[in-house]
Amino acid sequence: MTHYHIRWSGKDLLDWQRFNTPEEAKARARQLVRLGETYTIEEHDDDACPRCNPAPNAKSMHGSFIEARA
Repeated sequence: MTHYHIRWSGKDLLDWQRFNTPEEAKARARQLVRLGETYTIEEHDDDACPRCNPAPNAKSMHGSFIEARA
């Protein structure tokens, strides 16, 4: 199913909130936008959405991972 996210300027991640229509996303973005900030509305499919499904090829979200620290 297609849905929409707000991408705020200067942010790598999409906003957490998802919307059913681009109009809903635009209306919410207009309410939240800060002075000097910009945004885009991005359309995503549920299976390929980097925010809703960040690891589509992972077998389990409880699998092992390696944490790197500087």
